[in-house]
Amino acid sequence: MLTCKTSRVMRRIQLSGLILCIVATGCTDLRGFAGSWSGAVLEEEAIRQGFTLETSVESLTLNNVDVHGMRASLTTSDGRFKDTPLTLIRKVGGDALSSLTFDGHPLRSYFFFAAPNEETPAGNAMIIISLFGDEHIEMRVIRGNDLFGVFLLNRQLL
Repeated sequence: MLTCKTSRVMRRIQLSGLILCIVATGCTDLRGFAGSWSGAVLEEEAIRQGFTLETSVESLTLNNVDVHGMRASLTTSDGRFKDTPLTLIRKVGGDALSSLTFDGHPLRSYFFFAAPNEETPAGNAMIIISLFGDEHIEMRVIRGNDLFGVFLLNRQLL
């Protein structure tokens, strides 16, 4: 049976652990991801539809990055997106989707819509941007069954 003193010590340890957990997960500074990023589409046909192997992200520009969102624009080498502003789906930030995990455990994922520079009845594409602690980004482009691509992005050097 625990004494009152032992019980108080246990509660303090539990509270300290909870505070440490909250601080460790809630204080990730994402501002460092601001800037321009580029990279290629993954080659695997199982996860690539509507993008050729030559398609790349010429520029994904991120501004005002924080845990709640960011401003972004996208240019791809195939001309599908040309300085296209991405529209943040704001309510996802308060949903479990923003903590969606992939291999490598991203720090945060953001969901956007973007209008391609093409006439198509398929409409807008969904863009998922995932930020990783090792300073890379994975971007997924999804539109119905005609467009799917995963792009691995690295910071553009000036």
